[in-house]
Amino acid sequence: MAENIVLVGMMGVGKTAVGRLLAEELAFDFVDLDAELEQVTGLKLPEIYRKYGQIRFYSEDKLLLGKQLGKSSQVFAADGALPPQAEHLRLWRQMGCVVWLQAEAETVFRRMRRKKNRLFLPKQASVETVQQMMAEREPLYAETADFAVNVDKWALEQVAAKILAFYRRRSC
Repeated sequence: MAENIVLVGMMGVGKTAVGRLLAEELAFDFVDLDAELEQVTGLKLPEIYRKYGQIRFYSEDKLLLGKQLGKSSQVFAADGALPPQAEHLRLWRQMGCVVWLQAEAETVFRRMRRKKNRLFLPKQASVETVQQMMAEREPLYAETADFAVNVDKWALEQVAAKILAFYRRRSC
């Protein structure tokens, strides 16, 4: 069985909330990679991006992912702010069982708009903006994920239960 679970998906799909539930159930450590990146750099995600740009943001993120290799009994909530690059996909697979949390564009938009500090969602953004972002990312998530679950259809506890059932019966 894979020793870790890596939750991927758009920002706002519930990677952190589901990840905490999974970690508790499995007695694993939970690692929010966004929070880790902020801690390592001493900057909030939007500050990293505004101050240093996309290339540095990706570079810091990939360095952080690389440092997770070799760890076990972890549930990771991966960054959902930017589209993943090929290196992210490779590192996620090396880290463990990759689970894609899916949601409809309307759900992602609604959740992102509620949060004041959501990265990369312009104030004038619409559901169509989110659909475009998702269209770019979904093929990458689909290519990488060992399992996918739509969070629109289930409560957080049910999403976690579905992932646990998959994780326990299948080696990733």
